[in-house]
Amino acid sequence: MAGKAMVVVLALLVGAGHTAFAQEAPPGQPAADPKQLRELAKFEEMMDVPGVARQHKDVLYRELAMEAYKNGDKERALKMFMRAASYADKPSQAAIADMYWEGVGTAVDRPRAYAWMDLAATRGYERFVAKREYFWGQLTEPERAEALRVGQDIFAEYDDKVALHRLQMELEFVRRNVIGSRVGFVGNGKVYGFGSTMNTGRASTGLPRPGGGGMSTSGNEQDLGIPIANLTELYRPSLWKINDYARFKDIQWQVRVESKPTVDVGDLQNVAAPPAK
Repeated sequence: MAGKAMVVVLALLVGAGHTAFAQEAPPGQPAADPKQLRELAKFEEMMDVPGVARQHKDVLYRELAMEAYKNGDKERALKMFMRAASYADKPSQAAIADMYWEGVGTAVDRPRAYAWMDLAATRGYERFVAKREYFWGQLTEPERAEALRVGQDIFAEYDDKVALHRLQMELEFVRRNVIGSRVGFVGNGKVYGFGSTMNTGRASTGLPRPGGGGMSTSGNEQDLGIPIANLTELYRPSLWKINDYARFKDIQWQVRVESKPTVDVGDLQNVAAPPAK
């Protein structure tokens, strides 16, 4: 669930349909061009390869957070969202903001909620910008002062300058351990799948998969599993180079969420029965 389906589900979790967004979100960045859409499709396809998303700690911890949230363990969900947030995951930062605002898995803390939504909005996601402004409008003056104070500490640890660098170190470690040259050549190997695991190697060579964990020693390609992709596809820049990766996560949110109109469902109300005829 690392692809577009998870993004849509998370949009619901962080309140993309909140009554604060009764109007359609204002247009943001220009729509992705056809080339970007093709790369986005490949990006999502590769992120759904078993084991790939787990190499991206922003997505890994977001998935763990959503699983905990679904299972009713809201405290664990908050902790996992915090870890995902430390790797610059904007939707996770917005989810944290919502949880502090509503008191889900933690005590209500509206100033802290605003600070987290302010951080989530720094890359211009329209719905997060709108919700940040909604939060600000609900705060009292003392709460606003507290939000600015708390925000300094949050930004010091979770701002993109820090968090993207943290994620970059993780992704570069994976890329340096890919089969082939450590200066960038990937080679013509294939990726093989066994349900929830991933194995890579040149056909019939029994080379280890990148990132450690497992060795194919059979020499029989049939024993490696089902071919899923080749290494060139798996190690495309949009998955592993931090600037490309962050850009395509932004494009994914824009295409899968921002481009969709919002609907104001309103609060539940009692409706009187129509008079009998």
